[in-house]
Amino acid sequence: MTGLSIAVVGAGTAGLASAILLARLGFRVRVLERVANLQPVGAGVLLQPSGLAALRELGLLAECTGLGAPVGRLYGTTACDGRVILDTRYDDWQVGTFGLGIHRAVLMTSLLDAAKQAGVQIETGVAISRFSQSAHSVELFVSDGRGGEQPYGECCALILADGVRSTLRGQMRVKQRVQPYPWGALWNIQPTPAGMQTTDLRQWYRGCREMFGVMPTGSTHLQRDQRLSSLFWSLPTAQFAAWREAGLDAWKNRVMQLTGGVAEPFLQAIESPAQLSFAAYADVRMQRWHDGRVLAIGDCAHAMSPQLGQGANMALIDAAALARALRPQRAAEVIDWERVFGSYTAMRRQHLGYYRQASRLLTPLFQSNSRVLAVLRDSALYLARHNRLGRYHAATTLVGARTGWLFGAYEEAALCAWRGTREVREALPE
Repeated sequence: MTGLSIAVVGAGTAGLASAILLARLGFRVRVLERVANLQPVGAGVLLQPSGLAALRELGLLAECTGLGAPVGRLYGTTACDGRVILDTRYDDWQVGTFGLGIHRAVLMTSLLDAAKQAGVQIETGVAISRFSQSAHSVELFVSDGRGGEQPYGECCALILADGVRSTLRGQMRVKQRVQPYPWGALWNIQPTPAGMQTTDLRQWYRGCREMFGVMPTGSTHLQRDQRLSSLFWSLPTAQFAAWREAGLDAWKNRVMQLTGGVAEPFLQAIESPAQLSFAAYADVRMQRWHDGRVLAIGDCAHAMSPQLGQGANMALIDAAALARALRPQRAAEVIDWERVFGSYTAMRRQHLGYYRQASRLLTPLFQSNSRVLAVLRDSALYLARHNRLGRYHAATTLVGARTGWLFGAYEEAALCAWRGTREVREALPE
């Protein structure tokens, strides 16, 4: 095995999970993160059964489920008459299964601790500006602060996991496209009000224009006894400034009208616009995810809208797939990185292809100004909800277990995600 380390750019979910698994295979791994002080912050994320399978492989399933909150279904109704639009249940895939609402800080803290225990070298405050490949290595460069660059060492392979806004992805000799979504979302995370505990990820809609949601989010390492909920409000990116100018009361009134007053206990805790963070999204498409000794993973490679709740999920699955691609090579003196990364791409192509397509299709059905799309969405979901095949298709899509529209299931997720069902349930808090 080469004496050079594998460099991973980005200390997010994909980067840390990959670093942990590769270090456990015996590789020397360096994680290079541009942020000087890593702070595990962020809103809630929904982990699907396929992502929980990857957490189990990482050895972090018990810790994360112990702090997370089970989500049994996605349930959405209209604002005007309470008509059911969305009712997707995990039981329609396999009885007893569920998603896991979890604070992003819990996931990141768990991954950071595991990375350190695995011997991963984490270097913060390092902004890699460029890389250059040779026949035997990848050389890294950082800005010298004077308009130039200076070398920052070599690695045998480079994993780009620096997110949708990656500045290094464009240096790969791969056809790619990054398209920002015109809609984003306001997020808030807060203690769950008394009497509002639920296992539903609840949503309310007015056509495709307005959406408010509440997701159970569990607790954190620092406050294990306090249960949390994540709130989200759909908002066009171009209207964020106008939203701030309109004031908090105007927004609360819209939410109250949309939810029929159900959201009032959550809104009472919001006293300043600063308590709501705005998140923008983009669609990243790449012809392939590798170029020689360089591989892109996670949102850097295939970012999509959050409509299917697959961002962190796909990042964890990417890490597990990369470890599987490298496992047969760990004892080799010379590793053919082009071949290894090509094997990874082959593993992930169909699975990610389906979810990229599904995400692009579903996003305007929930975030747009189209009245026609709202009618089509409501009609299609009504038909799907009222027949067994439709419910099963919706559920397998939700849990991250599909590779095609008509046929195909992500077999590893289906077989492994709930092999440890009892282990998952035993880890859940009372």
